[in-house]
Amino acid sequence: MLLDSEKITVIFRDNYPNLCRFLESIVGRGGTHRAQDIAQESFLRLCRADLGGLSSSEIRFWLFRVARNLALNEIKKGSTRGRLWGQIAHFFQKSEPNPEDLLVESENRRIVRRLLDELPEHQRSALLLREEEEMSYREISLILNISESKVKIDIFRARRALRTLWRENAGKSGKAKG
Repeated sequence: MLLDSEKITVIFRDNYPNLCRFLESIVGRGGTHRAQDIAQESFLRLCRADLGGLSSSEIRFWLFRVARNLALNEIKKGSTRGRLWGQIAHFFQKSEPNPEDLLVESENRRIVRRLLDELPEHQRSALLLREEEEMSYREISLILNISESKVKIDIFRARRALRTLWRENAGKSGKAKG
């Protein structure tokens, strides 16, 4: 049974912004339009798919999995040299940050984005779904089509690698704070 237009509208409204943000982290800097195109293609596939028997959360997992696969296919085609990028939770958020704090935060985000690029794709994806989308290990395992144990290992290794890279970067530049 195909989904009705009302249910698709609700699913779109609830998931499109997060899906675009996730896809931007996969296709890389300047990939906003490509991320939106891939997200729209994912929703077109949702409209064509026979998913009427699935719950809303199962449809969300299906949508993120399809979108991730489309993004990875886009990268593999060689049409772009997109790299995985993402945004990590805001550093040192304050209600009224001073200019120095804003500069430090901006620099730290730039460094984290560069460091994320050094992680293997499977670790980046798992970490970004956990940190940015606040998904459970089970949800991530469904999207990435891997076991929950593999998700936990990938996230652990990604965090450990980021900490190591962060320390190395701080030692080289003396700029990284945190």
